Amino acid sequence: MTLDYFSATVKHREAITPSMVRVVLEGADLHRFQSTGRPDEFIWLSFPAADHGEEMGRYYTVRRWDAIHREITIDFVIHEIGIATNWAQRVLEGDQIKLLPPRFRFNPPSDTQFILLIADITGLPAVGRILEQLPAGFKAIVHVAVPFDADRQIIATTADVCINWYFWRGPKHNRSLYTELPRIAESITSLPAGPGYVWIAGEAMAVSKSRKYFRDEFGFEKDQITAVGYWIEGQARV
Repeated sequence: MTLDYFSATVKHREAITPSMVRVVLEGADLHRFQSTGRPDEFIWLSFPAADHGEEMGRYYTVRRWDAIHREITIDFVIHEIGIATNWAQRVLEGDQIKLLPPRFRFNPPSDTQFILLIADITGLPAVGRILEQLPAGFKAIVHVAVPFDADRQIIATTADVCINWYFWRGPKHNRSLYTELPRIAESITSLPAGPGYVWIAGEAMAVSKSRKYFRDEFGFEKDQITAVGYWIEGQARV
């Protein structure tokens, strides 16, 4: 089976917070790119091989799709080690990369009256795009865990949003993300009235435990929760 890769060129790279680097991709081949329109859509990036070795890939959220200029923005979390981290830290304008068409998971039922978003920093790009795309006045409760206070981001939205930030590194904090998301989830003891939708993203086991909490404690149905494991504790992160 031949995969339908798109070729893209790095247009711009910048560090937007201490733990995140933003890369903007462009290229004539992106005129074939078709966004799903869903705010958590993600693409497979195939990173150039070092020393003529085998190419390796990772999934990344499309933080922004500019349909007019045909540009894709990707936000990379910078970890201690990993092929994507290495690429994002060293990439230069004009460098090439390949990618596959997007997929998505965000799918709230049509009767949803509020959205609850819980994520660690790896889910922050999707959280940002979700909030930007929500209708004006739509109720959203957001909980995001990031390493440091300086990793908070300003997100432009017309929705009715309450956002809570948590920090797990620094002089007063030194917690594991494996326990942070479930701790945040279990601190939530009440939610707005009406049918809701929960979207959770982060470390796989933490996401699974958080999902179980909302199923057991609040009675959310299967189609009311999307839980996405972006990485696994103890393994190289995406």
